[in-house]
Amino acid sequence: MALKNILNTQDAFTGEFPAAWAPDGLWRFNESEPDADDYLADSSGKDRKAYIHNWSGTTADMKTGNFGRYFQMNINNPSSEKTYLKVENDGSIFSSLGETIVVGGWMKPTTYSVGNTYTPILNTRYGSGQPIFYLSLIRGKPRIMLYNSSGSLILDTSVTPSFSLLNGYWYFIACVIKPNAKTAQYILGDKSSGTVWQSSVLTFTGELNRSCVADLIWGMHADSYWYAGGFDDWFLDCDSDLTADDLAEYFLESLSANGADLTGDVDALTTPDVVTLRATDSVYPSSGQLITAARDCGVTGNGRVSVKADYSPGETSISLVETATSDDLSTWTEWQAVGANGELESPAKKYIKYRVTLSTTNTARTPTLTSISLYDNPKPLYTKLGYARPVILDSDGNVEAVLDNAYDIIVTSEINGVDELEFKLPFQDSKRAYIDNEKTVRIVSDTYRIRTITDDKEESGKAITTVYAEAAFYDLAYSVKKDEITFNADTADVPMAYALQGTDWDVGTVNVSTKRTWTCSEKNALAILRAVQNIHGGDLIFDNANRIVKLLTFSGEDSGVLFCYKKNMKSIQRVIDTTSLITRLYAYGKDGMTFASINGGNEYVQDTTYTSEIRIATLDCSNFTNPYQMLEYANMRLADYASPRISYVLKAMDLSVLTGYEHETWALGDTVMVKDDDLNLSVKTRIVRREYNLQEPWNTVLELSTTLRELGDSSSRWDSAADTLESTDLIDSQEMKDLVPFNHLRNSRADSGLSYWQNSGFTVDADNGVSGTASFKCEGALNTTKSLSQTITPANRQCYTFSAQIASENLSKGTNGQVGIEVTFEYEDGTTETRFIDLI
Repeated sequence: MALKNILNTQDAFTGEFPAAWAPDGLWRFNESEPDADDYLADSSGKDRKAYIHNWSGTTADMKTGNFGRYFQMNINNPSSEKTYLKVENDGSIFSSLGETIVVGGWMKPTTYSVGNTYTPILNTRYGSGQPIFYLSLIRGKPRIMLYNSSGSLILDTSVTPSFSLLNGYWYFIACVIKPNAKTAQYILGDKSSGTVWQSSVLTFTGELNRSCVADLIWGMHADSYWYAGGFDDWFLDCDSDLTADDLAEYFLESLSANGADLTGDVDALTTPDVVTLRATDSVYPSSGQLITAARDCGVTGNGRVSVKADYSPGETSISLVETATSDDLSTWTEWQAVGANGELESPAKKYIKYRVTLSTTNTARTPTLTSISLYDNPKPLYTKLGYARPVILDSDGNVEAVLDNAYDIIVTSEINGVDELEFKLPFQDSKRAYIDNEKTVRIVSDTYRIRTITDDKEESGKAITTVYAEAAFYDLAYSVKKDEITFNADTADVPMAYALQGTDWDVGTVNVSTKRTWTCSEKNALAILRAVQNIHGGDLIFDNANRIVKLLTFSGEDSGVLFCYKKNMKSIQRVIDTTSLITRLYAYGKDGMTFASINGGNEYVQDTTYTSEIRIATLDCSNFTNPYQMLEYANMRLADYASPRISYVLKAMDLSVLTGYEHETWALGDTVMVKDDDLNLSVKTRIVRREYNLQEPWNTVLELSTTLRELGDSSSRWDSAADTLESTDLIDSQEMKDLVPFNHLRNSRADSGLSYWQNSGFTVDADNGVSGTASFKCEGALNTTKSLSQTITPANRQCYTFSAQIASENLSKGTNGQVGIEVTFEYEDGTTETRFIDLI
């Protein structure tokens, strides 16, 4: 999958002139006011600050404008205000002239500026030394003046654009000067209409002044001529690779971007290179839409959009991503939401722009958008595994070589397990040179990373290269270290999204609906994803080509394929294994928590359907904090352990590679029928592992229903504490009973009725309690919230413990119903944070 473009810089979100294009000066004018000495910053890194002459007592101001703020001057009476900007030349500004000088920016002229005979824009006719250029307007038309080292004019020409400059409108104006080619050219863009115009190429004779040490002056000449209006985002590069076409394209690409609009709900200026919701008095809006600048698209296959953002699970999110495409930066398609897995649904055209909706349910928090990437997944050279060959890709995802002479090509893959590739190649093969560690190999549409290369020379003198490669998702094991985090009654997509933050992978379809409250201490993305699958259930599917992770209740389909002897099955082995049979399963959660109070007093679950013999093991659920969810999880695990492991191992042929048998296709995870009269076998089961021989599809090995340990069960590789049958160190139950905690809550047992509590819908049951004689009671109702609350002022501590015992007999929750404890923390600075502890 080739990366076509990535938007991860401020200019991509705001439409500002790219900093990389302005190494000799970049004046954004984004400050709310100048510094104490009346200077405005230079963003080029050269610290060429612009001094405001006559800032105080005039109409000079930093106004909200096109790209954040802009500098405005001389609005009332230019001849009396006499405001202008000056960048002092220390002698270095023009010291290294290359083939091309580009200079320009945005301006918002007034009637005074477009109506005067002579209106200076930017000149170098001030200070010591001779000038090099002078940009101005003459009766509203752009004028360019160039000078030689003696100060004589070598070019003085005005140009007539295809449109007229008007009062109060924004225009992009730039000039491309080529000292060696002796040419100059103007570019002018009208933001209101989206029209861009290029002048003819102007020529001059003589030598441009390469020794200019004059200052840069905006808006003034000779203390007699003035500019009135606004300036924004001006730039200078004295050794540029840009052309007039590049600058015209920049203008058109920038028109859509809104990340610097200070009146909008998104903010791409406060923090460099990221986008957030725009806060007002520390309160964020519930949502906001970012529209980016346009960029090259260039997708030739199946495009995919990937958005990277930091967010708080369950509170902030990137709720919608849309695209529009164009061939001319003028006519655009309608906005189209990307697919569930980031698929580009807009038609493939030359240019693309994005509209991204940032959302929050907590106005004290905002998602932080860091990048938008567009990938191209070209049509694979092969469409089926049978007879396919390994394809070596370069770093951009383009085809480097097809290994036609590869042999013993085996792809081994399991449901929720390994995905690996091995093949051999003659060492003397001319394409051996393309094989290198960490390079990408494509098999049909799947991608693998080469990990091991072994070169052998046999006794016969034959030299062979053996390659071992791992699926692209294995790299998630090397992701940035993850902090411990607790998920509260969240569906699987929330921890999956957390796992993939900071990677170039995205969450795809998740239709597993279980909710879990648990603490995740895994340190890398892959370990977290494996833990999520163990805790929530389902099939974890890695789309390596598109870098998408899915969690599906069932990943395959009922293929209708029949495997039988002498048709497509060469051999079959059935194994019935009870070595891991468990009928009673104890479970212990965080701090020794059990589910006995909601399970008839039993700390275990039991299933004696297969045998009445009690075979005991312990399930470590130490990352669970909710007994209801732990009970559900224990029952799910016992269903796996309480019956024999029955496995079928087939040597089978993939008939779908043969003409006329294309319908006999099957895939990992599919349900198939296996029939053999000699073994009295007729069973419908599932493909859970395969060793596919690409060169010899008739020698493919399948494992059905349950993976045999001796045939490569990979569970040891993906160990998770939540799925390990082992004993756990527990606090002794008597020690727990003897522990008397300090309670900040007053009247927590309802001994004094409803005293100290704010009540909405609760009553007191004076006859039934647990640690006392009374308790609080509530009868729920659909679409109704009932609460019991109390405010406490505890001492400052690192952590607090909340505990409650509830009776939940005959409780039935609605679709969005919740039962739990909501805690609102108020910090010393006055900010608040709310968390919900789900109890059921």
